[in-house]
Amino acid sequence: MLDLTLRDLEYVREIALRRNITQAAAELRMAQPALSQSLQRIERRLGVRLFVRTSRRVTPTPAGLELAEAAESILADVRRATARARVAGGLPEPLRVHVNEPSLVTPRRILAAVRAHVPSAAVHQSTLPERDVAEALLSGELTLAIAGQFHGGDLRSLRVREERLGALVGSAHPLASRSSVTAADLAAYPMLSVEPTMSSWDAWVAALLAARGVEVRWTQGATFGLSAGGDVLHDQRTTLMTLESVAREYLDGLVWRPLEPVQRVPWFVTYRERSLRDSPATEAAVRVITRLARDQGWTAELTPPRSLR
Repeated sequence: MLDLTLRDLEYVREIALRRNITQAAAELRMAQPALSQSLQRIERRLGVRLFVRTSRRVTPTPAGLELAEAAESILADVRRATARARVAGGLPEPLRVHVNEPSLVTPRRILAAVRAHVPSAAVHQSTLPERDVAEALLSGELTLAIAGQFHGGDLRSLRVREERLGALVGSAHPLASRSSVTAADLAAYPMLSVEPTMSSWDAWVAALLAARGVEVRWTQGATFGLSAGGDVLHDQRTTLMTLESVAREYLDGLVWRPLEPVQRVPWFVTYRERSLRDSPATEAAVRVITRLARDQGWTAELTPPRSLR
């Protein structure tokens, strides 16, 4: 007879990860007293103490660390077995993909290639707050992330493209007549803020321009997404820092001007190393993305994952 359920293992794993009962309960979408009671029940059934609890923090005991590590492995095995059973039953394997800016050309091209060349996968696209992406990849909530670089555990970020940075402005904006713009040019105009809870773009741009001697004047409001941002730019005063690929899109009444000196921004595809072994759809998707980047000449430094060479 089993002493623990899969739900019990989820409790132990989450508490060990968060080191805080309240935060673990919030992540598990349950009340904190209920999680505390469940932990006490689990410890009684096992006959060992799993965590040392204080008013601010919980610390795993050696037994707690052992069970939390096993729980992560067991839960991952269950997810893989479930996915394989669905595939064996004729259902597609889900690929859950985070895209930080779905309207831009690069992620659209990548997703189109995956959908076209990995027919055994069902692609589910989402956009999470940037702070949650690495954890979602590690937990299995996400399969891939098309965005900046993420770190942690066995995450691997594959650089697939670099794009020039520039300013998007209305066609009647004073900077629209320039062939390129400098940081000093941008100082005279308000810059459209990208929602900071979803992206660290504002902080990155501010640091870049500060290094060039310019303090950004951000708009009071913020946007998330090129389409919504484009509407604001029609005031012919506001600017938006964005990537070269938007210049190749049809943007009615807007123009893109490259930043000088040249600044390039990398795109990465991030995934778990072990998912290449455990998920045929993930392995196929990374192979397709690698081939796409090579065929398009997006980057000269692309190195395929070891398992795909």
